[in-house]
Amino acid sequence: MYLEQTDIYQGMDPKLQRVLDRRQRGLRTLATGSSSADEIGVIALVSDRDAWRELSEVREGAELVQLDGGDWLVTGRIPMSRIEIVRRTPGVKSLKAAQPLWPVLKATVEDIKAAPSALPPEQRSSGGAGVIIGIIDSGADFAHQNFQNSDGSTRIASLWDQSGALSSDSPFGYGQRYDSGEINSALKATNPYAALGYGPAPDTLFDHGAHGTHVMDIASGNGRGSGVPGVAPEADIVFVDLAASDIAWVGEEVVGSEFGDSIQMVEALRFIFNEAGDQPCVVNISLGTNGGPHDGSSWVEIAIDAMVQEKPGRSVVIAASNSFADNIHAAGDVRQGESTDLRWVIPTNAVSQSELEVWYPGEDRFSVELIAPDGTSLGPIPPGSNPRVHGNDGKVLFFVSNRLNDPSNGDNVIGVFVDEKVLGGDWTIRLHGDQVSDGNFHAWIERNDASQSSFVTPKQNSHTLGSISCGQLSIVVGSYDAHKQSRPISFFSSAGPTRDGREKPEISAPGHAVLAAHSRTKIGVTRKSGTSMAAPAVTGAVALLLAEATARGIRLSATDIRNILSRTAQHNPPPGGAWDDRYGTGRLDAAAALAEFS
Repeated sequence: MYLEQTDIYQGMDPKLQRVLDRRQRGLRTLATGSSSADEIGVIALVSDRDAWRELSEVREGAELVQLDGGDWLVTGRIPMSRIEIVRRTPGVKSLKAAQPLWPVLKATVEDIKAAPSALPPEQRSSGGAGVIIGIIDSGADFAHQNFQNSDGSTRIASLWDQSGALSSDSPFGYGQRYDSGEINSALKATNPYAALGYGPAPDTLFDHGAHGTHVMDIASGNGRGSGVPGVAPEADIVFVDLAASDIAWVGEEVVGSEFGDSIQMVEALRFIFNEAGDQPCVVNISLGTNGGPHDGSSWVEIAIDAMVQEKPGRSVVIAASNSFADNIHAAGDVRQGESTDLRWVIPTNAVSQSELEVWYPGEDRFSVELIAPDGTSLGPIPPGSNPRVHGNDGKVLFFVSNRLNDPSNGDNVIGVFVDEKVLGGDWTIRLHGDQVSDGNFHAWIERNDASQSSFVTPKQNSHTLGSISCGQLSIVVGSYDAHKQSRPISFFSSAGPTRDGREKPEISAPGHAVLAAHSRTKIGVTRKSGTSMAAPAVTGAVALLLAEATARGIRLSATDIRNILSRTAQHNPPPGGAWDDRYGTGRLDAAAALAEFS
């Protein structure tokens, strides 16, 4: 055994040193009663309490006391990935553990001006009535009172559990569809989940706050249980609980397949639009991954665009992703006969596989070389080849695909798939310019919640939108913090533009520390942050727009909807008159959007 000296965390509270050391080695924390996963509560000594409030990393807790010297003791909760950044912020003098306070969903509805009292008095519709809100997500708690009418009947028109038991009316031959009659019957039972045959057993993630339940409440909850309604509380709901059992997320199986090739996503969208028929319908997708071409050419994005165009009164809203601060994107140029390096840091205690993609123009030809942390070189691997890399024990450590002319867009893509047992540390992906006309490239590291790898240089936080967030007709949503006076963009909210230079995200909405329906509680709430929470606020606002347009005999296209939201957006922030790569055209203003019909 030996001691390894390090000064990375000198000057920091010893407990925080230990937390960050464990995190750097690929370990993550679980949620507790006072913090979310990978987040820690702190007590801070600060010289300026207003500046502390405005840090997007900080979910503000309590102002404890002002000391004699003028400094303040305050509490907050900070993602562990941002502790070092916050600690070095001017005015932050010390960080230690403390207990925070929690904000609520009410801030979302008020900040986007969707409360009934804020909407135009001459509107002819109410709460999105007559519109279908489709949710493609995981975990729909149909028993929560926010999704029931005043007589206790369900507001969910249909629910397709893609992992459910096969039945005679299984959509597209798999999973199980439940209609409102079946859900109503189950609601009368002592255990409605068992009666319906849907909903994981207690003491699961469903029990501790399903993502889909939270999203559904923001868009369409009526507040009967929680006391705080969502944006479109009178809309009908169609929910698809997405199965991922046959999607190749990691490993060699991904080669020749990409996230956009998954038929389950487009089948979920198809199901919702089929259920809606001629009713106006807006679908929320708060899901995604990092890989893909990021130019709208993936098959799932093309399918989304096509289905939206089939009829007026349709829209698809997608979360921008939460990757801005994760260092998962890099870009640069490779010149003829020269090379460019990407430094890729893989956690030393990686518990699952890591993946990287490099996209570059179809007329160019790059070879790729892998250089291990100990200097061992593997390659170069020429264009058009897909070798395995074995360790000394014969096990496959890497699978590399250097693919030419992807059929979706004609570009080339290099895929590197790393086994979890590979040596952690600073790897180099060296790109050689064998034949160069353009030379520009973009690279993305796939999402890996268990042990995320990252780029060192030349990292760029632009172009960090999710893999399905770059389509032509979708409305992509960034996240800001509605609990702070300056409405700062959320530190995690991904940035545009798309790889082909289009302006996405289109708009932003509150997604920071949003309190909404907690599954398996019937009336309770839970707090979540992410662009996943911002997107359904926009989805609900689109439902309000569609309901009002229908009441006035107006047929809106997806482009009409997007244009209305953009030109009525709130500014400052962002500055008026210009698109921002994270706020989009501005912050959602539901009241101003509805006033377009006045």
